[in-house]
Amino acid sequence: MELLQLRYFCAAAENENFSKTAKRFGVPPSDVSQSIKRLETELGVMLFDRRPNSLLLNERGRVFAEKAREALTLLNEGCALAQTAGAAGQLRLSINSNRRVVMQAVDVYRRQYPDVDIVIRHGVVDDDFHLMIAGDGVADGALERRRILSEEIVLAVSKDSPLAKKARITAEDLAECAFITMGRDSNLYKQTETICRHYGVVPRIALVSDDPFYIRRCVDLGLGVAFVPSVSWQGQFSETVVLRSIGDWRRHTYVYWKAKEERACVRDFLDILIAECEKETNKSHP
Repeated sequence: MELLQLRYFCAAAENENFSKTAKRFGVPPSDVSQSIKRLETELGVMLFDRRPNSLLLNERGRVFAEKAREALTLLNEGCALAQTAGAAGQLRLSINSNRRVVMQAVDVYRRQYPDVDIVIRHGVVDDDFHLMIAGDGVADGALERRRILSEEIVLAVSKDSPLAKKARITAEDLAECAFITMGRDSNLYKQTETICRHYGVVPRIALVSDDPFYIRRCVDLGLGVAFVPSVSWQGQFSETVVLRSIGDWRRHTYVYWKAKEERACVRDFLDILIAECEKETNKSHP
């Protein structure tokens, strides 16, 4: 008796139609018909009453179908438990914020659990993930979330800029700035627009890059200024850059996961990620 035979049979018992069953599994109807015939031969009983234009589950079929469904349920539960029983397997991460801190967590996790395959995608928001790290703009009632970082947004300027020496950054100052930021869909781009709009300023975006290294390098060179998160970007600028407070502006970062997620590898990575974020926060507030 084969597992596929039971799956075909249970589906056919439900809809009493081999063609519909075949369509559900993406196979020819003959495959379903022959598989169930082999099952009947092995059992020594007919499970369906076959008529010219109909297929009816008989009494023997109903009794067997009840137990077959129970067996498949137990098997599915066993598969789920096997997937969650250990750390081995695959962990899929969608990283849309705080790349540096998340990659630190990946490094720690990889050394502790070398048998887990880690698949990482940057800047992609869909449902193909175990954990997604993003801002607070993800509205999905099917997802659980936990805030892992809350950090002040500061203005990064070259120390040679007049802004580096000012006691307070004003709306007039921001109106004169050339801003360097990440792509239009990024949190930093949206944060730049939000802060400037608050001060009645339309930001002049001078340069856009999806690579944080080039954003920092351009600020180093005095090509513009950038709003940056104080925790996740701490220690990333050279000594030629000054970070200036602009008020109580903050960026919140969350980790999202699907409700009822029980994989051990997901729980273990989440613990490590939270610990890394706490370490980074403590470094910025010694």
